[in-house]
Amino acid sequence: MPHCNLQGNTLFIWKNINRVFFYKKSPERNSRHTNMNYIKIDYKIRNIIDIYLNIENKTISKISKMLNISRKSLWNEIKINSNYWGYNANSAQEKHDNREKWKNHFKFINNMNLYNEYSIQFKKKYNKNTFSIELTHLYIKNNFDFKTPSLKTIYNWINSNFWVIKKKDILRKDYKKGGKRLKAPAHIKLVGTRWIRPFWARPREINERSTFGHWEIDLIVGKQKAGHSHILSFVERFSRYGILVKVPNKNPWKINLIVFNIIKKLRLNVKSITCDNGFEFSSLFILAYKLKIYIYRADPYASQQRGTNENFNGYVRRFFKKKTDFNLVSDEEIFNVQHNINNIPRKIHGYLSASEVYELCKIKDPGKIISENSTLYNWERSNNKSNKSKNNFWRLKNNKEI
Repeated sequence: MPHCNLQGNTLFIWKNINRVFFYKKSPERNSRHTNMNYIKIDYKIRNIIDIYLNIENKTISKISKMLNISRKSLWNEIKINSNYWGYNANSAQEKHDNREKWKNHFKFINNMNLYNEYSIQFKKKYNKNTFSIELTHLYIKNNFDFKTPSLKTIYNWINSNFWVIKKKDILRKDYKKGGKRLKAPAHIKLVGTRWIRPFWARPREINERSTFGHWEIDLIVGKQKAGHSHILSFVERFSRYGILVKVPNKNPWKINLIVFNIIKKLRLNVKSITCDNGFEFSSLFILAYKLKIYIYRADPYASQQRGTNENFNGYVRRFFKKKTDFNLVSDEEIFNVQHNINNIPRKIHGYLSASEVYELCKIKDPGKIISENSTLYNWERSNNKSNKSKNNFWRLKNNKEI
């Protein structure tokens, strides 16, 4: 195969009968950098470094050549992510994850600290009753020489609750753009935020399916019209075992109660639940509060974050196509579909079924059992003394008349 090689900014040409390929090569640098490509050091590479360094006692130079990483990068990795006992892959990954998590936060705080003079003047001038945020900003901008941030940045600082003015200090804290009020009910303010967490906060042990008892929940929608039933899909991540239950509507309080009754009746081991942002799961925090577990909410338009559930729903759709009227489907038919799916041999389990793996896991780790007398909602009315005495009065009066 003919080729030509030009020196300098090298151009290689390979000729074939039908085509000509051009490849442009950058000018050569120092020879020790020639074969070094940029490689992001992840958890797998950290494990390899840990083995080479602590078990095989290799030098940093040898490890860098074997992994095709520059010696300086490897040295920085070991220096930054080592602890008191030396370099450990798990500890190094944890340090890396913490830095990634908080880097934007620290950048945000550092940017805020660049405007100390502005912050001092803003705190002096701002009055929520007479001098608004925008008015205060314009006053400082036009009367002082120092650098001022944008109005959007100021609102970001206020919403962060790290600035001199907090969100509680503004006049209308429950309004958003467009004038719509965003006042959450008291039960959501008191309970909801403590038990609902975003998907990115889900621990590694759940993501890697290393432990049993973590579930995903979804709703398989039937006909969209009012009065039509749907199917609730509840799948365990480790075993891929799923439960199907027909629900009358999308009422979040009813779905909450149905899920609680399933857990209580079947004695499920539930350590966490991952759900989407649907209206039907907006009250799951009450269930989480009752069971003392966390609800992890997936990001919008990210069904891949609940892949186990979506895969199980795909099996269900083989039996019930879209727009199926579930009012016409009996509970027995739904249970048969659940039984058939759970008893399919799966390659990932060594050709054991999800049902078999689930039973084995349940024996090893049964989890907390909810008592039969336990209820999710307390429907009893408060024992008000005034009402009680008033009712007794009328009861006695009626008895005397009789």
